[in-house]
Amino acid sequence: MERNDIPFPQADDFEKVISLINIPDESKLSDKKYISFVLENVTDRQVMYYLSAAMYLGLISKDKHFTEVGCYVRNLSPTKQRIELIRLLMSDKVFGTVYVTEKVYGVKLEKEEVIDIIKAEYPQYSDELYERRYQTVKKWLLWIEKSFTE
Repeated sequence: MERNDIPFPQADDFEKVISLINIPDESKLSDKKYISFVLENVTDRQVMYYLSAAMYLGLISKDKHFTEVGCYVRNLSPTKQRIELIRLLMSDKVFGTVYVTEKVYGVKLEKEEVIDIIKAEYPQYSDELYERRYQTVKKWLLWIEKSFTE
């Protein structure tokens, strides 16, 4: 997955990422008030976090249009959307490494170990930012776990 200069996500509720990519009218991706409403009245700052998260996953372009991958995912059934989104997450070095280590190999990573994995990919962040990014990793991986039980 090519990220270029998209920051590591800080958007803990993965269901909101799904809501964002399922907005019917692509032109609404530039309307912060509309997105805030769709995402259950989040702040403008949170709107940007969720847009950035969708960009990080390659679903939305920087100019706020659905990418080829985003269009593909949007056209899938809800179950297949989840499968494809999980595949995208597993292809990411941070999310994939943490998930495989914990779920495939059964090695529980401590918080600092997860932060070290993030630091290896994003050495430019402050300690405070690593803490917040750690939360996103844990929440998104929890979303994957819940996806298997729903």
